[in-house]
Amino acid sequence: MEESEFRELVQQYATQARLEQGEASLTSVLKLIITENPQLKTQVRSSVAIVKEEIGKVNEIAEDELGDISAEIGVDESTEYEMLQKKVLGAITKNETLRAQIKALIIYGSYAKRLHVVGESDINFVVVLSSDSSQNDSEAAIEQINQIAEEIVTPEVAHIFDLMILKEEDLSQLDKFGPVFTHIHALYAKDGEVKIGENLFTPLKISNEQIQDSAKMIIREAITQYDEIINAAKEEGLPEDELDYLVGASIIDITFALCCYKVGLEAVSMDLVKPDIHEEIREIWGEKSAFSPFYPILTQAHAFKLGIKLPESQNFMQGSIDFIKEVIKYTGLQQSLT
Repeated sequence: MEESEFRELVQQYATQARLEQGEASLTSVLKLIITENPQLKTQVRSSVAIVKEEIGKVNEIAEDELGDISAEIGVDESTEYEMLQKKVLGAITKNETLRAQIKALIIYGSYAKRLHVVGESDINFVVVLSSDSSQNDSEAAIEQINQIAEEIVTPEVAHIFDLMILKEEDLSQLDKFGPVFTHIHALYAKDGEVKIGENLFTPLKISNEQIQDSAKMIIREAITQYDEIINAAKEEGLPEDELDYLVGASIIDITFALCCYKVGLEAVSMDLVKPDIHEEIREIWGEKSAFSPFYPILTQAHAFKLGIKLPESQNFMQGSIDFIKEVIKYTGLQQSLT
């Protein structure tokens, strides 16, 4: 694409981001461009300075002069998410035997609140099977649901699809669950969007202590995954882009759990995966906090998740290690990095 056309495209997306968020940021604009125009990824990587320049111009426009500049190329944020939702619901409701065993199907998390980041946020499903189902029926239901998911989820949407299957009796023993479904997830499910049955999470009493324990569990698992990624990189010679992407995902998980550890029950009211969380949780990201120097690491991790390497990313790996060490110290985890 010619530079003049590229600049015009950036202006449109920057305007869209500003109209939606109050101010266009580098990360938000890059997300919009790459999500809608994956073929431009290489040009975007080599033109970050131009992107920053055009974002600056758009942010300087007086609010009353923005007029109708809103991006005509705006991303349809609902397409993939709504498609997955409709297909899951359609496949389950079509199977009467399976539907009879489901006590609840809930969509939870940022998409349920319509606070999702396109292409990055998951659409989270949790299915709760009735306690009236026999062991054999429950196992058959789990197999059918997993088969539905396999048929629906294509490689293009696999990165935003998340499905958890629980039994009704599991809700009383979430402490025994691993990091894939903790009290933090249950807390989000309490505010979820019910698609089948009733919200069985509403009556649950969840304490700040349970949230902190869940956060530490998630952090511990993410650190373990981080170690596995680094070891695989050494043994298999992972490409730098792939290594950055995988490490960035671990950093985002750790950051999310760190915020839940600090904020506790109020965490569900925040869109914690966004890079602008430093404005909401000043105790962690404020100027006097031990974590404030690591905020650029989080911004870089979000960019990596979209396959974008920012110019200032050369110290990302060392910065991520230092960040994790500070998190371990802050949360009191008995954990070490390889």
